[in-house]
Amino acid sequence: MKRVVVIGGGISGLAAAWTTQRAARLHGADVEVVVLEREAEVGGKARTISRDGWVLEAGPSGFLSGRPGMERLVDAAGLRDDVVRARPAANRRFVHRGGTTREIVQHPVGFLRSRLLTARGRLRMLAEPLVPRHRGGEESVWAFSARRLGREFADGLIDPMMLGIFAGNARDLSLDAAFPLMRGLEREHRSLILAMIARRGRPGRELNSFRGGMQRLPRALAERGGFQVRCNAVVRAIARANEGWRVWLDGGGDPLHADALVLAGEPWAMAELLAPHDDALGGELRAIRCPPVSVVALGYAPPAAARVPLGFGVLLARGEGFRMLGNLWETHLYPERGPEGHVLVKATFGGSVDAAAGALDESALLSLARAEVERLYGIADDPVFAHVVRWPHAIPQYEMGHLDRVARIERAVAALPNAWITGFGLRGVAFADAASDGIRTGEAVARLVGSALTAGAEYT
Repeated sequence: MKRVVVIGGGISGLAAAWTTQRAARLHGADVEVVVLEREAEVGGKARTISRDGWVLEAGPSGFLSGRPGMERLVDAAGLRDDVVRARPAANRRFVHRGGTTREIVQHPVGFLRSRLLTARGRLRMLAEPLVPRHRGGEESVWAFSARRLGREFADGLIDPMMLGIFAGNARDLSLDAAFPLMRGLEREHRSLILAMIARRGRPGRELNSFRGGMQRLPRALAERGGFQVRCNAVVRAIARANEGWRVWLDGGGDPLHADALVLAGEPWAMAELLAPHDDALGGELRAIRCPPVSVVALGYAPPAAARVPLGFGVLLARGEGFRMLGNLWETHLYPERGPEGHVLVKATFGGSVDAAAGALDESALLSLARAEVERLYGIADDPVFAHVVRWPHAIPQYEMGHLDRVARIERAVAALPNAWITGFGLRGVAFADAASDGIRTGEAVARLVGSALTAGAEYT
């Protein structure tokens, strides 16, 4: 029997494990798959907290439909009937800038009438079809937005959007790594506005979650995937063993033999394991910054809840006197996330723009969040629910040069015997992106262990 060891029980590692085990069963290969997770439960950043009638997502709040790999995982986990579509309110997004909270109207005509931009800014945005395609090298998210839609659009909307998605700085983030679709639209249609016109009428992707929260999927895969999962299993070191590997765990004992090894943890953690084998590889992984982010959830009773707009959430521009990066209103998105008539406001702090806030202790975070949330909405009542989650290492920053760095990491890992690397630090931070990358990795492992599966034909 061949053994595949997956280090990391987030969605990427579990997807890789499921794909490998599934392929082995389909093609009669004798394979044992073992997932080692350092925390007490699987899920990685997909952590759902249920307490006192509230359901809080400490990480991703949903996934977009339409990704075949992700859809297969949902079916494999037996959760098809538990998929919950976001309410229509999820289409309403807000931004706070200039001391005012305004809705980001998504229809082009409505957006132009909304006065989110000055008259000059709106005219510059309308000139976007006249801007030629980019013919240079890599661009930051901010530079791309400013070139195509104007500096006012980039400063007023894209900057706060990157705070909400990456907890990062739009001037540092690489468009080509973080939003390759946008680059593809420019190449294909020359203009984002022309691309929007050409794609009008195509079905969009819907925001979904699961009844009971996002962690239901990793938990169900761990229970039903047919592979072994060991939680509280902290990998101390790995070493080559002929064409395979030995894996040492904290607590002593004999090493675990692996014919194939999948590294599916966070970049900083995988760096510590790989640096003894390739110091340059360890350095490349450490260079993917994962700054601290803290999440503070505050639940308010109906009188205070009435002061919170109905929608997805609000982005907060820097310089407005808030340290919050943004708010998400989870009780507006999905049913059964809190008591009837109440609102759950999820505030985030930290990231690359304010790492000190993300590293505050729980008491300081709670005080700061209460003060800022209540000031933003004009709430005078105390919250009836509060919960703090601190992530010392949070969202990987896909900064300029990220794609080149990932290519170097891939080449270095490919030079190691029977080893692969996956995870949200490399090729997509979104939940479905990380799942799809894990599936692709599992396909490569399955071919090694004797599967006749053709890459991509069954799972992606």
